Amino acid sequence: MSASAAAVRRPSTLAALYYVLLRSQVSIPRLLGIGALGALAVLLGSFSIWADDPVEAASHVVAVYGLGILVPLAALWLGTAAIGDLVEDRLLVYLWLKPVPRWQLPAAAVLATVTLVIPLAALPTAVGALGGNSELALRTFLAASLAALAYSGLFVAAGLWFRRAVWWGLAFLLLWENVGANASDGTARFTVTSWARSIVSAQDGVDIPLDGRSVTASLIVLPAIAIAAWILATLRYQRADID
Repeated sequence: MSASAAAVRRPSTLAALYYVLLRSQVSIPRLLGIGALGALAVLLGSFSIWADDPVEAASHVVAVYGLGILVPLAALWLGTAAIGDLVEDRLLVYLWLKPVPRWQLPAAAVLATVTLVIPLAALPTAVGALGGNSELALRTFLAASLAALAYSGLFVAAGLWFRRAVWWGLAFLLLWENVGANASDGTARFTVTSWARSIVSAQDGVDIPLDGRSVTASLIVLPAIAIAAWILATLRYQRADID
């Protein structure tokens, strides 16, 4: 067998790391916890059918609960654990010693986190938005998926930069993504939730808090946040003292 044929059949290091981290993130408590929050998103969204303005009611459920609570909490729980658990358990050294490009582990962690957050959090949020209409549901799925990508990058990076990253992440969500975002339009521009909500509010008749960004800009900014966070995570991983 030629070397090129063997290379094709052999899984890439990135794919192998992705598979390992994905398996490590999947646990019964996490699936049940996030699944329950996702079911609540569907339930809350279904109530909007009986509202005087179903689109407005459903869009507020999306903004306040889906994009404000469900998606960021799911990304926090899974993202900080992706590499953070390896750090806490002192198992990261076994991966660090392998001759693997340093950028691959953070990239695999972000991809693994997004793989779980989209079906567990973004999809239920979009299903709940069907209480408004199908266009709202499609915009919601796009916004929630991009928000999941951005939050996953941030919280994977946090898992490398901070001890007990989940608590730092909770403080970030409470103080910045909520309190800080509502303080002024200037601070809102630097929050993930504002950019995500702007995609939802682009539909006619939808007016939700913390929107007002350009949809085109939102489609660029949210992936850019994930890329920037991945770069920061890679830099930290390259310079980390692994024991």
